Amino acid sequence: MAACNFLYNRRDDAWAFPASLRIMRFTLVVALADGLCAVALAGHTGARVIGTVRSTPDQQTALSAGAHDVVPSDKELTARLRALAPEGVDLIVEVAFGANIETDVELLKLGGSIASYATDNPTPNIPFWQMVFKNIRVYFLGSDDFPKEAKVQAARDLNGALAAGWSGFEIGERIPLADIARAHELVEHPERPGRVVGVL
Repeated sequence: MAACNFLYNRRDDAWAFPASLRIMRFTLVVALADGLCAVALAGHTGARVIGTVRSTPDQQTALSAGAHDVVPSDKELTARLRALAPEGVDLIVEVAFGANIETDVELLKLGGSIASYATDNPTPNIPFWQMVFKNIRVYFLGSDDFPKEAKVQAARDLNGALAAGWSGFEIGERIPLADIARAHELVEHPERPGRVVGVL
């Protein structure tokens, strides 16, 4: 939800990048489960979305969510992204900040932005001067702190994306509330793709 809220948190530049979505700039989104809302919302508002995936089955998931292009996260990632966006990308929605910051900085265009709500390394090193020279903005996002109106707007726009044809998240398991311990086990050790949903 953090990425969803970021897209609609504020309508001015003090917080975010709304202009980069509204004039068909490039957006790079991690198109796995953590990034599907961002893919759907960015595409719904008119941005060009380039998704990155770790496995072949995720490619169709990203495309179904609204990504225009999907590339695998492998050794050729940077070259493929440069081919798709030779002038660089405007925004990267990042869920592995520490691992990807150097590649992100390399791919961003002048004045680009990173919106991050997760990291593999809690104390990552950053390429400070490269970020300064490119005037890169970084937004660290904790969804608990977003104002109510941003969450309401994000929910409305998610509904809009669903109405426009996005199928939403794949449901892997539906578990009764009485069996909540089993639900936790499936989250930690999934037996099939998709989200685990508790049923009341």
